[in-house]
Amino acid sequence: MKILGINVSPYVRKALCVAEAKGLDYEHDPQMPGSDDPVFRAASPLGKVPGLIDGQLQVSDSSVICEYLEEKYPEVRMLPATPEQRARARWYDEYGDTKVIEAFSPFFFERFAKKLFGDDSGPDEARLEKVATEIAPPILSYLESQVPESGFLFGDALYIADISLISPMVNGSYGGYEFDAAAYPRTATYRDRVLAHPAMARVLATEAELMKAMAG
Repeated sequence: MKILGINVSPYVRKALCVAEAKGLDYEHDPQMPGSDDPVFRAASPLGKVPGLIDGQLQVSDSSVICEYLEEKYPEVRMLPATPEQRARARWYDEYGDTKVIEAFSPFFFERFAKKLFGDDSGPDEARLEKVATEIAPPILSYLESQVPESGFLFGDALYIADISLISPMVNGSYGGYEFDAAAYPRTATYRDRVLAHPAMARVLATEAELMKAMAG
């Protein structure tokens, strides 16, 4: 099995964490989005990360990949048991991949990625101020109403949905953004529990080496 895509992508991180939580034997190929590498393009014709190769299967999109891993390797479950809970889990996955990304990834892009890609214009701080004061608060308020005081979304086990909601926050921290834990205490402690999970911790430890190298 091979997971393709640079691990600082919140979507790639999600797939890697699921593979780690399931104890799968995989190789990681840190391809950049849009890479013309033929192996990557065979798995991801749109050039988006992550891609997955597992035997004869070649497929892309983090949610598609994670659901495939859940069905193919069910020994460690990462979706809840009932249809109703699974529907909620898929909703949280979608919310993380769309709305939570909106609240956190701009900080990574403006303060880190732009310079990495040779853009010396500097961060658009006016944009980031708008994100912090207008876009992020309703998203964080929603999360505060949904996440548990203890454990994870569906009990004591880490699931795909937990990773989806928290992975974008890692990118925000790379861009120097931390939300007010006093204003959103349940979300802050829930985030810390997810980040401390062994699967996430292993992925982030590897990622830290890449971030160090990228920062020069």
